[in-house]
Amino acid sequence: MERQQRKKRKRNSQRNGNAAPQPAKKPQMKFSIDSSVYVPKVQEPHVICSICGKGIDAIASAISEPDGSYSHFDCVIQKIKEQYHVEEGQKVSYLGRGVFGIIEMKDGAFTILDRINYESPESLHQMKNFVESNKK
Repeated sequence: MERQQRKKRKRNSQRNGNAAPQPAKKPQMKFSIDSSVYVPKVQEPHVICSICGKGIDAIASAISEPDGSYSHFDCVIQKIKEQYHVEEGQKVSYLGRGVFGIIEMKDGAFTILDRINYESPESLHQMKNFVESNKK
């Protein structure tokens, strides 16, 4: 009902020459691509997960193993669950900088029960160098 009344008022005001001001249009921004800028393309290396034996599609989502090989993130989570016998109500979570943790939630708060240093800074550095060397 109210919507019909607004439309009717708008029509009447337009007929009487009292049209409501239209909102200003935003200026259109035009972008140009500078062809002189070279952006290297990353060639994804074809590496095999050392845990499951399947190919790793995105090296950025892989975790480097202590022996220099690479593994899927999800495979590492599963491996930690099995090694540390994660109980019901507990989870394995990535804490950052190559560190995983076994966490438990009680009363709305997370508690870190165990920290697992999985990926060393040296192996992370080697992985970054490996990815950089695959840019073309």
